[in-house]
Amino acid sequence: MWFARFLKSNILYIFWFAIYFTIAWFIFGGNLRALIIVAVIYAISISVALSPIGEVLLRLVENCREPLTEQEKSYLLPIFEEVYQSAKEINKNLNSGIKIYIMDAMYVNAFAIGRKTVAVTKGALETFTEEELKGVLAHELGHMTYGHTKALLLTVIGNFLFSIITFVLRIILRILEFVSKVVALFNVLGIIFTFLTFIVRIIFEASVFLIQNSSQLFLSINSRSNELIADKFAYDIGFGDELIKSLYVLQKISINTKLKISEKLMASHPHMAFRIAQLERMENENV
Repeated sequence: MWFARFLKSNILYIFWFAIYFTIAWFIFGGNLRALIIVAVIYAISISVALSPIGEVLLRLVENCREPLTEQEKSYLLPIFEEVYQSAKEINKNLNSGIKIYIMDAMYVNAFAIGRKTVAVTKGALETFTEEELKGVLAHELGHMTYGHTKALLLTVIGNFLFSIITFVLRIILRILEFVSKVVALFNVLGIIFTFLTFIVRIIFEASVFLIQNSSQLFLSINSRSNELIADKFAYDIGFGDELIKSLYVLQKISINTKLKISEKLMASHPHMAFRIAQLERMENENV
């Protein structure tokens, strides 16, 4: 049941991870030996990323810390514990030991990373009321419930390894271009070699551009879908009204600019009004 829910909610993440894996396998030779090498590299990377050490590193990258002052502890911990317990009543398999962290930044944001980390910014603590904050935390625990953070981590690892491969290939192509230009000074074959390396580089750069932009588009589609799923989870555990209020606050403080079509396609979150409307519709249906 858990795997079916994970697969359904993250199908595009998993699909694109498979694309990255296939590309790496092809570059390494496309044979059984290459398959084993790529599988080992990915397995080690994923194991480290999902380990407690990997989680600590993710928190360091995001500059997250535990609540330290008595004021932070007395305010934030009871709020989080209430929402966490409500989430565990709905999802018995929700990771145990999930903790709340603070990111010392004044913009308004909250996020879940890894397996056991939910974080809020100082800006969010200053902006949201206690009830609104509960709705936000319920939403983030929804991401944990459906494995969104794990799936996103898979694609990040895939993209990172893909970036390393493309970086190495760019260096190789630059070296070949330099050699071909030197050879071209002495014979006609060198000129032909220079032209061919130029064509290969153009095809390579066009392919990388296509893959990276396609990846971003697919991941954005999955991300927008996951935001709505996490919103519904917040509603299911009893914090729908609180989340609606928090979304109205975010809608009010958001910069109202007209997005280009490309920006809408690549957006990681649905339009705020669409999210609010979904929650209000669910509430009205259950009145």
